[in-house]
Amino acid sequence: MAHKINPGMNSSPKSFLKVAAILTAATIGDGIFALPYVFYQSGWLLGLFYLVFLASIVIVVHTVYFETLQRVGEKERLLGLSKLYLGSAGFWTGFVAIVLGLLLTLVAYLILGTHFVQLGFPMLSPSLALAVFWIFMAVPVLWSDARVIEFELLGICLTAFLIILIFATAWPNVTFRGVPAINLKNFFLPFGAILFALAGWTGIEPAYESKKRADGDGIPWRAIALGTTFAAALYVMFISGILGSAPVITPDTISGLGTWSAGKRGLIAFLGLLAVWTVSMPLSREIKNALEKDLGWSKFSSRSIILFFPITLLLLGLNNFLVVVGLVGGLFLSLQYLLMVSVGRRALVLPAWKKFLLDVVAAIFILAAVYEVYYFVIG
Repeated sequence: MAHKINPGMNSSPKSFLKVAAILTAATIGDGIFALPYVFYQSGWLLGLFYLVFLASIVIVVHTVYFETLQRVGEKERLLGLSKLYLGSAGFWTGFVAIVLGLLLTLVAYLILGTHFVQLGFPMLSPSLALAVFWIFMAVPVLWSDARVIEFELLGICLTAFLIILIFATAWPNVTFRGVPAINLKNFFLPFGAILFALAGWTGIEPAYESKKRADGDGIPWRAIALGTTFAAALYVMFISGILGSAPVITPDTISGLGTWSAGKRGLIAFLGLLAVWTVSMPLSREIKNALEKDLGWSKFSSRSIILFFPITLLLLGLNNFLVVVGLVGGLFLSLQYLLMVSVGRRALVLPAWKKFLLDVVAAIFILAAVYEVYYFVIG
């Protein structure tokens, strides 16, 4: 049964800021390191267009998903909601999109975390650096959700400091000079990578829990918008800082920082390692919730999948950072956001213009997923 939500209730300032912080923490992840290369290849103006356009879409969908969780009292997560409102087809689509998509995202985190370990400890071999970061990332999988959320908020502070440091040390060379405004040959390149960087839906569930504990029901759409907008603003600072200071723009950014001073590389490696580690936590938590709460798997089985499946894929050859980011962002994240739109469309009573808006958003994600399949499978 659909339910109409009253969005008029106010949040306390503390609750407002915490919801925004949780969303920012869940948004900023290793996708940021693909953005300078994407802007460099596609053009700065085209990149900014995608960033603003996709940030707007993400804010809309996150708000709808928050309302849906409020409608059901968070008795179901996205996978359970897909089964409830979309049937078995929706459930299995959700299983592939959510569980496999988030596991592939962890592959990207392993790739990037390994680069950070090597940046800070260049004497380590790639295999040993991978092993070190894998053990480092495995620890939070065994933690409770409450502890994970605390470290997520620490992670966003570290990440923000890292971005501001890069921006400040690149000054006054912060510029898009030398980068074309628009490169039509790479017109579709930014979609997957930028969606990957903006996708913070795993923070909606803890944001809902935090909001409900603090001051009850109500749709904090302004806080949701602030969290995503702040993340996008940090991305622009990071992109311009890297384009103005890195001698070589590489797909993962990090491998192009070899000429930086040893002290600066070490600080960037330390902060980046902690940041990637903490932002991987909400993904692991969401996989655990999907497998344990929605599928009834044991804790041992769910944690074993999280720990061993991503590293197995990486060792089997899925080790190109930009390929993983594009695939996850263009295909799996498009399907995840399509599920949130579809579930919200069924669960909520919406005016005609909101239904039309969600239909347009759904069409965009469908087209993006089809293009990504064509590009990676056929093209």
